[in-house]
Amino acid sequence: MNEDNGRIGCFFNTLFLFMPACMILSAPEARAQLAQQYFPTELPGYSGDATGNVSLREIVQHKHTGIPVGAYILKPTASQQIGYRTSILGVPHTSSASLITSAGLGVNSNWSRHAVGASMLVTNQAYPSLSAANYTDWSAAAGGMLNLRRDTLSLGYSHSLKHLSATDLGNFGVGYPVPYSTDDVRMSYHKNWTRFALIPTASYDNFSFGQSQGALPAASRNMSALSHQLEMQVLQGRFEISRGNALVAVLRGSEAQFAPRAGQLSSDYVSGGGFVGVDLRADPVLQYRLLAGGETRRFTRGGGSPVTTPTAEAQVLWMPDRLNTLTFSGQRGLFDPTSAFSRNQVMSTAQIRWDRELRRDLFFHGSTAYARTDSRSSIEGTRSRQQNQINFMAGLDWQFTRDVKLTLNYSHTSSYTKHGVPAILNNGFSHATFTNNSITFGVAFAR
Repeated sequence: MNEDNGRIGCFFNTLFLFMPACMILSAPEARAQLAQQYFPTELPGYSGDATGNVSLREIVQHKHTGIPVGAYILKPTASQQIGYRTSILGVPHTSSASLITSAGLGVNSNWSRHAVGASMLVTNQAYPSLSAANYTDWSAAAGGMLNLRRDTLSLGYSHSLKHLSATDLGNFGVGYPVPYSTDDVRMSYHKNWTRFALIPTASYDNFSFGQSQGALPAASRNMSALSHQLEMQVLQGRFEISRGNALVAVLRGSEAQFAPRAGQLSSDYVSGGGFVGVDLRADPVLQYRLLAGGETRRFTRGGGSPVTTPTAEAQVLWMPDRLNTLTFSGQRGLFDPTSAFSRNQVMSTAQIRWDRELRRDLFFHGSTAYARTDSRSSIEGTRSRQQNQINFMAGLDWQFTRDVKLTLNYSHTSSYTKHGVPAILNNGFSHATFTNNSITFGVAFAR
């Protein structure tokens, strides 16, 4: 589930929140309830000046205005990437050329107050030398926002079909891609006073997992036991201490119901957490987003000891000049399992990213990252599994014309697992230690 390290869990990396009139809609990525979702950068009155950010300036300088159709704006996109990837299944001798084709269409209203919008995206991943690893992801979303004078109310729905990947963090036991679908409905209300905002959000999510397909008999995995429903309620408070700077407090509760697993502990749970932090983005050179707290989870069916862990997220943005941006980001949190061999996961990540504008139409992006997951086993009496990954990435973006961009990217991942799942494939290899290298050249169109 990469699309930028995408992976499944019960949580969402992208929360459908109300946006300004240009309303951006995207299908949620079933990965994690990352704390950064509580720092909505588009809220009027709470956004600092981040125009010095090289990545943001790349977007702003080449902003695509879309195609006006009456009171609506159409935004078509398409891209084609070709490249080569090693260790596609997380084991040796699973290398292949890669072809990634995607196309999307979004439509947003161009009204002065309220907003509606919809979007659809299809991505096909093909490996000519390993066709059993091919898959197609797609997603569709629709929603709207009501501007109630000083307040806003939003409602959104999305559906997506995605796949688990063997090389993503915490996906123990996955060989060939495992399909899963998600349905997400959420409502959010933003009550705004002069310097204080109160934002309650409620959501319902349904995850349905299928079975992987592969030429090797032991490689096919049925992940239907990961199917579950999740209800979540969030209450966020924000107090603006100065223009672009705010204090943040969050309370969150959730409840999940999983499909039964014969001979294994149930993963049904109720969970609660609280977080406090600061959102300091007024300084044009150095900006901070910090959130810390804790979360506890109690299993309601099948017994098992509860889990309590500190939860934190940090992002520091340093913009020493208009040509360079350094970003440090890190987070630790409690995740839903992304493997039938795990009951839950505590994940920690840290990343340093460098963005540099080489010239007005040429940008460099580079990063190094470390990630670790500690996964409690779903089988009683079995040791927990620990996985560590190190990643390096470097890429170039060349805005060839107003609508066409050329990209060149290289990434490397090294992964090591303690107490791994035995024999994903019938060649005796397990999901333990692997390295994965990928290089791609792409052409992207956006209007």
